[in-house]
Amino acid sequence: MRKTKIVVPIMLTELAELEKVSVSDYRTADIVEWRADFLSADEILEMAPKFFEKFKESKILFTLRTVREGGNIQVSEKKYLQILKEILTYNPAYIDVEFFTHGPSFAALKDFRDKMVLSYHNFDEVPSDLTNRLIKMHEEGTAFVKVAVMPERECDVLDLLQITRDMTLEYGDHFISMAMGDLGRLSRISGYLTGSCWTFASLENSSAPGQISLKETGYILDILEKWRMI
Repeated sequence: MRKTKIVVPIMLTELAELEKVSVSDYRTADIVEWRADFLSADEILEMAPKFFEKFKESKILFTLRTVREGGNIQVSEKKYLQILKEILTYNPAYIDVEFFTHGPSFAALKDFRDKMVLSYHNFDEVPSDLTNRLIKMHEEGTAFVKVAVMPERECDVLDLLQITRDMTLEYGDHFISMAMGDLGRLSRISGYLTGSCWTFASLENSSAPGQISLKETGYILDILEKWRMI
């Protein structure tokens, strides 16, 4: 069994697009991520029952990626929390919560830690305080801690790989990390070494720069992780 789980995003911009989505296209993904931030708040809540029914056999990660963290929607804290609470009634496997952007919502949802992917995204750099940020997020006791950062040079990617490895050895297997862009592609397939337990791959449109296709990601991981077990 592959150690690194593959997450594939679905980014719908209209309610009618859901009918055109083929569930079978995602059969080799371990987790389906609904990137709902390409819809309005009202459209998200209208689509939710249909989306969860359509993908009832899949593990679903619900993500509302806001503008501040590289997403496509800007909502108030009250609306952000309202949407997440409504989505939780459909019992998703996981929900993404932007820890540093939406701390009050996290505090209000602490009872759902076992479903939470606590996340931080930086499209400008690999911050010098990344380790401290990871420790702070880890201390909240959520199911997973996720960071996605933008490297400016090769050493930034190597630093991220080492930080991820150190955090995994110290605190356990629940970290997800990636360096974005073409420079960071190595970080998307190196979880068998670093301990990063999920990677994000694209079916058609990528949800972040540097994503590799689902087919290629599965192929590469199978080679690397089978080799590791020999």
